[in-house]
Amino acid sequence: MLKTIDLFAGAGGLSLGFKQTGHFKLVAAAEIKKYARETYSHNIPNPGEEFVFIENVIGYDFRTLSRRFGGIDVVIGGPPCQGFSNANRQKTNLISMNNALVKEYFRAIKEIKPRAFVMENVSMLKSNVHRFYDSCIDHDLIKRLNETSTDPAKPLIPMREDKIIMSSRSYEGFDLKAIAENQEQLEALLIPHRLFHLLNVLNKNKNNEKRLPAYLQKHTKEMCREIDNYCANGAGSAEREAIHRWLQVVKNVLSENGNIRETPELQDIVELQKTFHTINEAHDNQLIGKYSIENSALIFTVKSYAVIDYVNAILGNEYIQHGATLNAVCFGVPQERKRHIVIGVRRDCIESEDFDMLQEPKKYDAVTVEKAISDLALYNVSLESECTEIPYAEGQIIGEYAASMREGSISVKNHFTTATTERAKERFEAIKKGKNFQSLPDKLKTTYSKPERTQKTIYLRLDPKRPSGTVVNVRKSMWIHPEKNRAITLREAARLQSFPDRFEFKGSKDSQYQQVGNAVPPPFAGAVARHILRLMNSWL
Repeated sequence: MLKTIDLFAGAGGLSLGFKQTGHFKLVAAAEIKKYARETYSHNIPNPGEEFVFIENVIGYDFRTLSRRFGGIDVVIGGPPCQGFSNANRQKTNLISMNNALVKEYFRAIKEIKPRAFVMENVSMLKSNVHRFYDSCIDHDLIKRLNETSTDPAKPLIPMREDKIIMSSRSYEGFDLKAIAENQEQLEALLIPHRLFHLLNVLNKNKNNEKRLPAYLQKHTKEMCREIDNYCANGAGSAEREAIHRWLQVVKNVLSENGNIRETPELQDIVELQKTFHTINEAHDNQLIGKYSIENSALIFTVKSYAVIDYVNAILGNEYIQHGATLNAVCFGVPQERKRHIVIGVRRDCIESEDFDMLQEPKKYDAVTVEKAISDLALYNVSLESECTEIPYAEGQIIGEYAASMREGSISVKNHFTTATTERAKERFEAIKKGKNFQSLPDKLKTTYSKPERTQKTIYLRLDPKRPSGTVVNVRKSMWIHPEKNRAITLREAARLQSFPDRFEFKGSKDSQYQQVGNAVPPPFAGAVARHILRLMNSWL
């Protein structure tokens, strides 16, 4: 048995696929989200066997963990890859030091030195496009790695200069460059989080004739109270005094039921605070760069380097690694789900200097939505996440895929859906198979401020004769059952992800849907695991 650790494990889809081969023993996992840990703990570890659950990987001592188990053979996982949130909206090809989690993954590889590793959902490793920013955190490490290059003109981790737009405009009375360079002054100009949230939502809805009245009715008193509390502390500086004035204008308009749409101070305060948060994020990530003003815009000039270059330099010559973008539908999963997989093998664990990467099979029988979930339509649907298990009906005729999902179980679990409004039910009735929100008549789109920008996955009625699209949080997306006028259940979503019925999800309703949406389909994970076994058959 190959001792295996799953980093960023989520609910355990990747772990389950490896475990189901019978050759990988999960000894540890890392997951920061409480409910996902509960789901994983309930389904993956073998009862009575030692298992370590790590909540936070940052700074974790993986060397000690490895010694505890006498070495770990395989590391698997899919580190999150959110970008530098605010700045990234201006320059989308940059990713932030928030991707320190990717770096933590490779730190674990360096400390554990497993025979093989697998990274999932890491398209950033495919090319030179995705990048890290230069930071005080590992600037010296990057420098040392570059000094090991045999050719000084060709560093292992080449740097380039990038410009991030921190603010596209200026504000009278605010020297944005000086504020950005003074952390103490910056923090003094940040308004309380709750007040910023309320004003931000108000600004987003100010032109929405449907949502604005309801929002004002619910939150006007709270916004006025928050403004009073903040301004009561005094200004202290000319910049803070200006913020106070803007807030007082907003408060007066709200108190007098004035026209908030024609109150520029609202947009000014929201946009300025967003700029401050972006600058603060750069501070928090210890980015190394310079601020300047160009055409009234605040620019942050920073060096960056490609993620793939960093990974290659960190791993050095210890591992041979290959990647490929693969579609889960080719491996028996009833959904179109493309993910980039990287497999790395330690050089001393493989006979040849190279190896073949896992490929999609040339021929396969696609599993349709109908084959995946039609048998579940017989069972009553709950609106509560803590719903009762439903025993399988006797004599029910089911297909091959549904039968495989039922193995090891005697009942249907997590068969609940989300409550829906009358307007949502009208939409359910109007949308045909394979169609979405965009197919609705205009009269059923009115609760959306910009219906033309609604994604194709919103209010999608599944086509029973095809695999589904990529499963996300289908509760938020309001995916519709192919035959019934209701949202699909958590168990139906889990079936589309190929989780067996015996796999029971834990936590709040939204958390369970999110766990399913974030998961790696177990059969897909199993195909990766079997490929590693073929490469490493000398281990067994």
